[in-house]
Formats: sequence, C-alpha cells, structure tokens
Amino acid sequence: MPQRYQFLIPWLFLVVWSSGYSMAKLALEYTLPFNLLAYRFLGAALVVTPLVLLMRLPLPNWSHAKSLIGTGIFLHLGHFGTMYVGMKLGASANIMALFAASQPVLIILTSALLAKQMPSWKIWVGLMLGLTGAAWVIGIDMQGDTGYVLGAILGFIAVVGMSIGQVIEKRRDLPLHPLVATWVQYIFAALISVPLALMTEGLVFDPTPAFFFSVGHLIIMNTVVGIMLMFAMVRSGSMSQATAIMFLVPAVAAIIAWPVAGETVPLIAIPGMLLAMAGAIWTRKVT
Repeated sequence: MPQRYQFLIPWLFLVVWSSGYSMAKLALEYTLPFNLLAYRFLGAALVVTPLVLLMRLPLPNWSHAKSLIGTGIFLHLGHFGTMYVGMKLGASANIMALFAASQPVLIILTSALLAKQMPSWKIWVGLMLGLTGAAWVIGIDMQGDTGYVLGAILGFIAVVGMSIGQVIEKRRDLPLHPLVATWVQYIFAALISVPLALMTEGLVFDPTPAFFFSVGHLIIMNTVVGIMLMFAMVRSGSMSQATAIMFLVPAVAAIIAWPVAGETVPLIAIPGMLLAMAGAIWTRKVT
C-alpha cells in the first residue's frame, strides 16, 4: 500500500476484526459450533501453508512448536470454540463484540497477576465500566432467554482465554516470524477441531450460499487478511494506533451485524455500549 494510505491500515483492521462476530453468527445458522471451528482452522491452515512455503520462512524447532501449541489452546481453540458455543446458545454477535472492548484491560490484569503484582485501581475501574455496560445490554437483550445469558458468560470466558494466551505468547517472545507462529497454531487447531467436530457433532453443514460466504469470510478475511494487516501495522509502526481505536469494535460490529445477522441495537441498549467503550478508553488513558 502506498505510504500516503498507511493511515488506513488500522481502520481496515478494525473493520475486518469487527466483521468476524456477525459472520460467525450467520455461519452458525447452517452448522454447529465445533464444525465451524474445524472449517475455520482447516481452511486457514490450507490457505496459510502456501504463503509460508513461498516466503521460505524458517520453521520452528520442536521446543518452540510446543510453546506455540500451548498458547494456541487459549488463543484459538479456547477463544473461538467457547465463543461459537455461546453464540449457538443464543448470545448475540453484539454482546460478543462488547466483551472484546474489555480485552485491553484484561490483558493488563493478566500481565500483572502473572507477574504477581496488584493492578492499579484505575485498571479495575476500566474493567468495571466494561462489565457494567455489558450487563446493561444483556439485561435488555436476553428477554428471559437463559440460553442468551449462558452464551454471554461463555463469550466473556472466551475473551479471558484469548487475553491469557496473548500475554503468555508475548512473555515468551519466540524468535519466529509471526506468520510461521500463527501457521503452527492453525495446524494444531485444525488437528484438534476436526476430530472433535466429527466425534461430537458429525459432519454438519447446510450448503447454502450464505454458509459458504460466511465461512469463506472467516477463513480469508478474519485469518489471512487480518494477519496481513497486522504485519503491515507492525512494519509501519501503527500498532499503537490500532490499539487506540479498538474501543470502536462494539459500534462497528453492531453496524455490520444489522444487515448480516439481522441484529439491531435498541436505543435503550446504547448507554450500555457507551459504558463498555468508555471502559476501553479509560484503560487506554491510564496506561
């Protein structure tokens, strides 16, 4: 991308990241959670493998591969598996995106706890704002549906799992190209999720255009294109800008979820979304 357009990369990443929630919700109308997990990571592994080979990137040794597999359990299998089950139970794409706004504060809390340090009260304030906003939206959206509440709880657990995985991976700082690291984790996730799906759910999918579109989007846009945009941000030094605008994930995800998943946000739920976004902004300001 020409230099004068570099400022667009974080915003493109924001849209790509935010679109994953509604696309997953759409895909789950035509398949089951573990099947979707298997389709996503098998497809991602198949797409990323030629890139690794064409770029002739050095492969990890067994010690590094084991470390990647460990963090991959949190980053991919735990996060997406839990989120997809939660969505299938009834949780909306909007509430999953709302929890994502709390990820920066969860990463800070996880880092502090692993270092055996007590996080600042300012960080706890950020988390409380985020969870209060999420609780507001859940209370409005659930409409007596206990499946929605259980799904939302699983959505929060999914974000916690990803935060733990990201902190552990950053602390290890393996001497590998990020694409290779992600590739190893995709292969591992595929090797686990495919047998898991076949044993627990069987092969389940409805071969409709919407199914292929949503799963294809998750594979191409949310894995491959998302990775490429992240690499571009690292090279251009704009990762901090991307982090700064991630508080917009709930709003962008809600806009996308309306035409894709048929989800709308009642006016009475908007204060809850603003609270969650305020928690993310607060965390950014005090760290």
